[in-house]
Amino acid sequence: MTTTIHLSGPADVLTVLPYQLGFHPHDCLVAVSLHGINKSRMGLVQRIDLPSPEHVEDAVAAMIAPLRQDSPRAVLLIGFEEREGESRPMLQEMADAARASGVEVADRVVVRGGRWFDLDCLQSCCPAEGLPLPSPSAVPAVAEFVGREICPLPDRSALVDLLEPTRALLTGAVSRLADERLQLRLEATCSRTVISTAARQLGTRGEELQGYRASELAAWGSVLSDRDDAQQIRALQPRDLARLAVSLTDVDLRDGLIAWLCPGTLPQDLIDPEVLVQMNAALPRPPWIGGGGGDVIGLQRIQRRLCELSASLPDAWAVSTLTVLASFTWWRGDGALTRVALERALRIDPHYRLAQLLERMVDLAIRPERAVG
Repeated sequence: MTTTIHLSGPADVLTVLPYQLGFHPHDCLVAVSLHGINKSRMGLVQRIDLPSPEHVEDAVAAMIAPLRQDSPRAVLLIGFEEREGESRPMLQEMADAARASGVEVADRVVVRGGRWFDLDCLQSCCPAEGLPLPSPSAVPAVAEFVGREICPLPDRSALVDLLEPTRALLTGAVSRLADERLQLRLEATCSRTVISTAARQLGTRGEELQGYRASELAAWGSVLSDRDDAQQIRALQPRDLARLAVSLTDVDLRDGLIAWLCPGTLPQDLIDPEVLVQMNAALPRPPWIGGGGGDVIGLQRIQRRLCELSASLPDAWAVSTLTVLASFTWWRGDGALTRVALERALRIDPHYRLAQLLERMVDLAIRPERAVG
């Protein structure tokens, strides 16, 4: 993920990291790209579980290519460990690979037992017993995250749980209703593979397709609201959830939603013009259009609502929604949540092409364009 928040040193970075990642890291290595003349601006943040000794080389290879692409002035390497020395092999190999790639290693830091240890500082400011991690209240940048309604989860497994279904009765009802709705939608609008062509050739079926899309986009208008009084996702009825899930089998509508959520990622001329007209009528104005302080909170609220929607859908109907969520979070720069969403999506359907493409982009750290104005 990326950020424009400026920090004064390793202690600040360590305090802000959980807010950046969305969870408190454990048993892992984190590589933070540093930019700017003073190397005080965080860029790409990568995290990987600490590998076993025989897999250290593979783990380093997975991290070094995105690091090179980010072209930082330096990199800060942080090992989170439970037992002393656990992160040393990965820290050393990653440092060697960074230097071999022409990237300066600003520091190698170990975090253990609520303290942090600077492996490359031999001055009295970095005692052998380490230093206590700063309180979040002592780091001004944390207040900015709190103001954005961002609060880190206990660990990565909690992030995974955020997207997993927990209400079996609800998901069972949604699955039955979605199957029924899809059948009715296909009968009314021709087979999914020729849905747009049929709509243009057959006036009546085109009108029926527009009718389905109108009701579906009205439901999406409710989901994509960042208002204080927006209907809670958990309050949506199974029929509403089924309508939302089935809508994304319409690839034109799915791509239109991604274009709305992630300006700049899809050229507008690739979106069905009829879908654009209906979206403009049904969806609220994106809170990030035009900038201003409220855009960040709006983004965070919509992300949270998409997470809740994903967790409300059964596996058979969650893949498209998870991929829309992953497209949004990758556009925002939240690599951790993007990977979690893609993991569930590809576990359910390993052949879902958009999820495969997005996973490849994340692996290569190919950042989507952003066009907000």
